[in-house]
Amino acid sequence: MPYIDFHTHHVPTATDVIAVVDGRDTWGIHPWRADTICPVPDLSDKLAIGECGLDALRGPSMELQLQVFRQQIALSEANRKPLVIHCVKALDQLLSLRRELHPKMLWMFHGFRGKPQQLHSLLAADFFISFGACHNKESLCLCPLERLMIETDDDEVHPIAEIYNNVADKKGVDVTFLVNSMAKNYRFFYQKEPHLT
Repeated sequence: MPYIDFHTHHVPTATDVIAVVDGRDTWGIHPWRADTICPVPDLSDKLAIGECGLDALRGPSMELQLQVFRQQIALSEANRKPLVIHCVKALDQLLSLRRELHPKMLWMFHGFRGKPQQLHSLLAADFFISFGACHNKESLCLCPLERLMIETDDDEVHPIAEIYNNVADKKGVDVTFLVNSMAKNYRFFYQKEPHLT
C-alpha cells in the first residue's frame, strides 16, 4: 500500500505516494485570498473543498474571511465534499461555526501544531486532524489513529515517507500498520478508494 499525503502543494516525484494536491485534487478559497474573486469551477472531479478557513495573522479582515469561509462550507455541503481547513489563531471562531452550522460533511484541520487542549476540542467536534513534519509531539501521540492524517503541505524538505516513519515511531506502531490505517481514513474521509495515478 502506498503512502498517502493528505494535503500537499507539490505533485510527488516518488512513485509510491498518493497525494491530495491542493488546487488539483481540491478547490477552495484560502483565507489569505478571501478578497479575491474566484469563480467556482466544476467540482465533480475534486476530492474536497479547500483549503479554506480562517487566519487571524494574515489576509483580509476576519469579517470577510468568515463570510467567504461560510460560502466554502455551503459549497462543501451542496456538493457533498469534505472540507480541508486552514486555521491560525482562530480556533474559537472555527468551533463556533461548526456548532452553529451542524455540517454533515467531514472536516479536516490541516497542518495541526496545537497543544493537547486544542486537539481535544477538535476531536470533540468530530474533526480529522492532519499532522506534518512540524507538530506537537504530545498532541500527535494523543490523536487516535482513526482521526489522524499525515501531510507534507508546502514542505519540500521532509518526504512523506520520512514523516510516516517519524509518526510511527512516536506512536509506537509499525509503519505498514500506519500506512494501512491511513488508507482506511482516506476511504472514510473521501468516500473513495486510494489509487496511484
